Formats: sequence, C-alpha cells, structure tokens
Amino acid sequence: MNVIRIFGKIILIIICLIVIIVIIAVLFLWFYPTVGKLPNKAQRDEFAAKTKQYYDGQFHNENDTSTMTDSKSERSKHTTPETMIKAEKPSLLDNKDDDSLAFTWLGHSSFILQMGSLNILADPVLSNYSSPVSFAGPKRFSEVPITAGDMPEIDVIILSHDHYDHLDYDTIKKVDAKVKRYIVPLGVDSILKGWNVASEKIVSLSWWESVEVDGTTFTLTPSQHFTGRNPLKGKSTFWGGYYMSNDHHKVYYTGDGGYYDVFERVREKLGAPDIMIAECGQYDNAWAKIHMFPEETVKAGLDTQTKWLIPVHWGTFCICNHAWDDSIKRVTAAASENGLSLATPRIGQTVKYDEIESYNEAWWEEYK
Repeated sequence: MNVIRIFGKIILIIICLIVIIVIIAVLFLWFYPTVGKLPNKAQRDEFAAKTKQYYDGQFHNENDTSTMTDSKSERSKHTTPETMIKAEKPSLLDNKDDDSLAFTWLGHSSFILQMGSLNILADPVLSNYSSPVSFAGPKRFSEVPITAGDMPEIDVIILSHDHYDHLDYDTIKKVDAKVKRYIVPLGVDSILKGWNVASEKIVSLSWWESVEVDGTTFTLTPSQHFTGRNPLKGKSTFWGGYYMSNDHHKVYYTGDGGYYDVFERVREKLGAPDIMIAECGQYDNAWAKIHMFPEETVKAGLDTQTKWLIPVHWGTFCICNHAWDDSIKRVTAAASENGLSLATPRIGQTVKYDEIESYNEAWWEEYK
C-alpha cells in the first residue's frame, strides 16, 4: 500500500507540474509583449469585409495549401558557417533625387531601399536571435551591419508578415522614433499598436491595395504563406509582398511564400520590375508550398521579367535543414542557366542601381 501511495503522489506531482507549465506557457503567449496583441472582433469583422481571403476566423491563401506537406529534409552538418559572416559598413545615399535607387542588405530579409526621396526599411531584424526571447532561438551567424542608433531617418517601414524573423520587437522599439510611417498587411497593425507605435503612423493593406507616399506607390501583393507569433492563434494577421513604383523605378519585394502563378499576375498588373528582391533560403520538403526552393526563386524572377534579381532570406539565421550556403549556390547556378541577371551583394553593401552589375562576386566561398 505504501508503494502505491508513494507512486500516486509522484503521479500527482507530475500532473501538477505539467499543469503549471501549461499555464505559464499560455500566460506567456497571451501577455508577453514580444508575442504581440491579436486583432479584436471589430478588426476581424473589417477583415471579412475587405478580403475574401478572411473567413472562419483566419486568413487563407488563394490556393488550398497545407503548411506542412511532406517529411522534413535531411539535416545538413553545415547549417551555419564555422565563423561569423562579416558585414560591411553601409554607404547609404546622403543626397537623393527623384531618380535615386539603392539597395542595402542588412541580412536575412532586412534591407534598406532608397528610392526617390524615400528611405524604406523592410522587415527589420537587428537582434541576435529570431525569437520571442532575447536569449534563445535561431541565433544570428552574420554581423549586424548597422545599429538602430546609426539608422537614418526612415520614411517608411514595410512589414511582409508577423513571423519573428521578419518582425522583431526589440528592433521596432529601438527604431520607432526615427520612423515616419509603417505599411503593413491587415492585422499586423494590432501588434505594432500593442508596442505603443502611434496608430496614425500605420497604414494596413489587403492584397492589391495601394498607398502613395511622396510619389512612390506601395502595393501589397499576394503570397502563399501563413502567419502566427502565437501558435495557438495562427493566421490571425495577413501576409504578402510589396511592389513599389514611382516615375523612374519599380521594385518588387516578394516577402515569404511558395511558388505559384502570382508572379506572372504581378507583372501583368503592375509591370516588370527593375529589381526583384526575393527569398531563396530556409526551404524544406516539409513546407514546400509556403517557401520557394532556389530554382523556383529564379522561375519567379523569369515570370516577372525582372531586370535584376537579388536573393534574400539566407545568410543570417538557420530555421531549416539545408546547408547555410546551399541556397545561394543553387540560385546562382539556376540564374546562370536561365540567363537571369543576379546581384549578390555582401551584407551591408550599398548597391546603387546604375552600378548593380558590379555586385556579383561569390563572396560566400570565403566561408566554410
């Protein structure tokens, strides 16, 4: 009987510990500020009125696509380089005119686009971890090329979606004082407002909606992806890419998403871009429909008939199983085979559009 009583107490203690852990996890997801606030009922009603992609309490892709589609790819032994990837100091444009166009990659999908008179900051993540906490999660393996303190005044921040490798609490808090406005997909404004970003600075868009800022038009384009900072409430906010155009240039940032006919439609609706900034890394057989493989990135570039393709979403965080440089090797080979012009700047390099053909060195070969 004593053995049974002791065993029962152990089981009870274990159950109590599990309940406590679950309660702590739920409280973390609902109240920890980095996770972010979810849209309220009034907003959700607005979503349903604005887009047919919102129903059953969440956003949906144009195609009926499962997030997980297969078993995971085999894990490489080289998912991160042996040494930290060095970043160059950006040489941002100081004197811009209507014809200005320059691109500075900050690592992963973060970049500064200087277009016309505007400084545009995309999906800024300057932290050491892509995570809701500052001490764990996918760790950065490339240097941060610019600090929030050295960041210039930002006319527009564009956010493609709410995943932690694209929307970072610490970065937003540090740069917000320098930011005039944010352009975001539906629902992402809830997260920003919960972080005390002024509501009058935020414009939220549905797919194919546009807003003009100082002569540059920003259009949110569809992508085949998903969202969810809180795993208990996935797809509560929208996602997409951005097509930015003025009288002189057109730039298309795809955001994250799988390959489908959207790239042809972007070209048909908005025109062939001068530069297409597209994801080419963090793919896996398990999520083949919601991230592009490198060869599909090139295919997407061909669909848009872009003059230049710049691959991003690689070289900074490991959130997949492939080798850290597999994506850039494959996208470079596929671009060469298909006659697509590819620019591969180092992290931190500022690429002036009229000199873009000079930025094609295989710098990743310097690292193992």
